[in-house]
Amino acid sequence: MPRKQSKTFTERELEIMRILWERGEATVREMQEALPPGRHYNSVLTIVRVLARKGHVKHRQEGRGFVYTPVVPQEESRAKVLTHVIDNVFGGSFESIVLNMVERGDLTLPQLDDIRRKLRQREARKGRSK
Repeated sequence: MPRKQSKTFTERELEIMRILWERGEATVREMQEALPPGRHYNSVLTIVRVLARKGHVKHRQEGRGFVYTPVVPQEESRAKVLTHVIDNVFGGSFESIVLNMVERGDLTLPQLDDIRRKLRQREARKGRSK
């Protein structure tokens, strides 16, 4: 039975995914060059292979090497990770995560005003589409 795709990324996997989302595609050598100095080619290759095994990247052969592309767009991956965190850390409560951010001081009043504005805009669009 194939392994179920992981919903979260390790820190190193996320570094690779950010490069692929930004560029659209890259070879292992290109990814290595985009990372901070000191990252070895074989280490990057190992992470890319893990990402491929998890179903996050795919590849095509180009010459003697492979070019890798992300399977899922960044926004879709963010949504999956956020849903995973909300379900597993905040008991499925979106309200709990927002309240936690407010209580910790992570959200400012201008940011909350922006969230309210976006919610009103979304509701207005929903009202027009009915």
